[in-house]
Amino acid sequence: MFVKKFLEKNNIVKRKFLLGVLLFLVQTPLFSENKVTVEVFFLSERDKSPISNLRFLLKETGRSYSTDPFGKAIIGVQSFGSYELRIVSSDRIISKEIIVTSDRQKIILTIKPETPSGIHIVAKKESESLSRYSLQQEEIIRLPGAQNDSLKALQTLPGISAVPPVGLTSSSFSNLTNLGNLAGSSPYSNSDRGFLVIRGGGTLQNGYYLDGFPMSYPYHLGDQSSVLNNNIIRSINVYSGAFPVQYGFATGGIIDIRTPDEVKKNHSIINVNTFLSDVYHQHKLSENAFAIVSARKSYPNYTLMQFYPDGIPQDAKYADYEDFQTKFNWKPGENHTITAMFFGAKDLQKYSKTMENEFDLGNALSRPPVGIDRSFGTSGLRYVFNNGSGIESSFSISNNSFKENYEMKYDNPLSGERIFGFGNVTRQNLTFAENNNKIRILENYLYFRFGAQYRETNIKLNGQDIETNNSQFLEIFNDLLDSNRQFRALFEGDRIHTKEIAQFAELEFRLGGFRFLPGYRNDYYDKSGEKKDSIRARIEYEFVKTGTKLLAGSGEHYNAPTRIEQYSSKSGNPNLKMEYSVHSSVGIEQSIGTDYLIKIEGFHNTYSNLVTPDSNIQNPYTPNNQIRDIVNDPTYVVENPYIVTNLNYSNLRDGYSRGIEIFLKKNHNGIKRIFGWLSYTNSISKRNNHQARLTDDEQRQRTIDNSMRTLIYQTNYEGNYINFYDDGNYEILYDNDKEEYYDYDRTHMLSFVGGWKFLDDWQIGGKYMYLTNVPITPIVGSENASAGSSTGINLYLPTYSKDYNSARWPDFHQLDIRLDRFYNYQWGYMNVYIEFINFFGNRNQISQNFNNLYPYSTYSLQNPLTGNMVQPTNPEPIYNSNYINSKTGSGNVYYLPLISVGMQAKF
Repeated sequence: MFVKKFLEKNNIVKRKFLLGVLLFLVQTPLFSENKVTVEVFFLSERDKSPISNLRFLLKETGRSYSTDPFGKAIIGVQSFGSYELRIVSSDRIISKEIIVTSDRQKIILTIKPETPSGIHIVAKKESESLSRYSLQQEEIIRLPGAQNDSLKALQTLPGISAVPPVGLTSSSFSNLTNLGNLAGSSPYSNSDRGFLVIRGGGTLQNGYYLDGFPMSYPYHLGDQSSVLNNNIIRSINVYSGAFPVQYGFATGGIIDIRTPDEVKKNHSIINVNTFLSDVYHQHKLSENAFAIVSARKSYPNYTLMQFYPDGIPQDAKYADYEDFQTKFNWKPGENHTITAMFFGAKDLQKYSKTMENEFDLGNALSRPPVGIDRSFGTSGLRYVFNNGSGIESSFSISNNSFKENYEMKYDNPLSGERIFGFGNVTRQNLTFAENNNKIRILENYLYFRFGAQYRETNIKLNGQDIETNNSQFLEIFNDLLDSNRQFRALFEGDRIHTKEIAQFAELEFRLGGFRFLPGYRNDYYDKSGEKKDSIRARIEYEFVKTGTKLLAGSGEHYNAPTRIEQYSSKSGNPNLKMEYSVHSSVGIEQSIGTDYLIKIEGFHNTYSNLVTPDSNIQNPYTPNNQIRDIVNDPTYVVENPYIVTNLNYSNLRDGYSRGIEIFLKKNHNGIKRIFGWLSYTNSISKRNNHQARLTDDEQRQRTIDNSMRTLIYQTNYEGNYINFYDDGNYEILYDNDKEEYYDYDRTHMLSFVGGWKFLDDWQIGGKYMYLTNVPITPIVGSENASAGSSTGINLYLPTYSKDYNSARWPDFHQLDIRLDRFYNYQWGYMNVYIEFINFFGNRNQISQNFNNLYPYSTYSLQNPLTGNMVQPTNPEPIYNSNYINSKTGSGNVYYLPLISVGMQAKF
């Protein structure tokens, strides 16, 4: 149906283009391929005997070959010149250069054979094994369903899950103003909106780094793509447990992405597919310097609206995004290296099909009623000294800027009239400096690492672009400014300046298969004046003969509050302290032969001092110095120099996460034809907000009592608030809260990624993900909220269950398939591919929408006037929009995968 609709709605040019691309996948190359044939003989360096069954790779074309019983292999190249053959041995990669000067040339090469059956590969020995997962570019560069986006592989690793949907705004304007409750929002939450959850940690408590420089966020809006070009990612390291002491300012996990650290040859890569285009170029400026530049631009709105607008899901939101990365590397001397990096991203949420009646869909620049305009940029400079004899030192400095404009617009649900709207603008500037040192005290036995870090953060928050068509807006607006400190801080502007300083040191002791890494870190946070010491230690023992590693470790981690409204003196609690977590894990890692690796790890993480919204914490002696109050009522300000204010946030939330992870990996060495990995996590995560849960009658009576008295003192004893009032009475707000499932808890997470190069020029890959969906507080009914209304139209508010987070959305399933065809030429290669994203067209629920014009219903609702079915259910599910709607002539709807056809060329 998709193809039929496409052909019906598009002209002959578009048809020819699509058919041409499909034919290009299966037909022979348009250019002639191998013009020169070379016979290569591999002999043993010891006795000059032939080496049979030796597999090797021709780097320039990516093709693999194998020698016959006489040690001979016939390879084809485009022209005369220099070529590199790459052989992977058990302890190193062997590179052999051949010079081709004539057709049918015979070249003899000698090597040391490792085994009589050929050359094998083992996984690279990393400096860390515990709670660390590493992927190399060769394993993820063609990840199925990711549209050439390697960083999406993060979501297939153990213990890592995306917040549904990934990339929503990090702002919390509805929390600032409580306007979100007008329509009856969920009564319970124990999390913040963010990006990734790592082993049940906070979504905004992870650290993201590119070559050690801070990165504001890892994914573009809507989980479409990462903010990095596919080809600039050399490797991805994930630290989910007690990570090394040089990583701080996080209580969740660390994502450390590395880019190429050398350029041997100049080349460019261009990728064009259905939804985006990107370009990558690396250039060797001299023997001691190189440069890398890359850029990307997406256009899902244009593609889908032009080719098949009827197939777009009603609740779909696609972001228009772009990003860039630039790296310069220079070695002015043998022991000195200077690196400069510039990278950034921009997102604009531009399209929601449910708004098609209000906006011109043909205009690619149109904005939805609730839109997000978000961007960041990082510039960094690093100097590294390495004397080659055991001393290495580096100094880095960077600046990261972030801006987000989150539009909020409120309409009258009866008339559709715009009540008011505005933009919530957040600007953040982060300066980060770091010194790292490593000293080899006893070679192969004892190493010492130490350093220091400095972070300075400036955040500004303000509202702008206020609009209204309602004559009563000014009255509502003024009431909010008078009664709500957070709303006032937004529109008058709020600013925060913080400083954080850290020192760290770590020893590494090795003896045989034993390895022990004790570490120490000290963090200082100027807003609270805290200086916190944290101890971390990791230990492992390797049985070399069997390839078995036993792993264990534990570590303390601290991080300051992350959001301006939480610790602002204008809108929040300036006395908030650092959040705290302890990560502990134990595991076993087993190498199976030279190609397979299996890791089993159990973990238990505890979280305390977490920031939580708190409606009970108050300060009875807040200076009454607000400019608006002084101007409007100076007499009251003089008579009341101190007033009682709500601080809105406290450090009372705590919780835990525990589970077991299994990771099985088939290594990719550029030669083997089958590779991939399987990961499984079984875990449980819970949180306790430690808030007093009052009944409706208790809350009503407390409101009446407090209207006639003033708080003069408040203290908190073991989580219970004790309030003393000016009438001589006191009250105790008991902590009768309990542990609930974390908002992003997932019991089961299963991922499988695999690739098979079934011919030299063809490769097929698949990615399957299964996730237990997140907990929710279910809607169990509704109440009529239109008593006394003269409109004659009923309004309904949802009634939520008292059992918080007691239900879940249906489980998540998704299968992605990718087919690649490779063409090799003298100038490089071409890779044409087709991806079926969400192959079975599964609709995975990520949210729900309650229509206030209708009561709660689990079945379809009918308009009594027209007889039309107007509301399938209430609330109505909202799905992740990675599928296509397709209707038959009879009106039946089928859900098809997104199809991305692309072409990548390297030259």
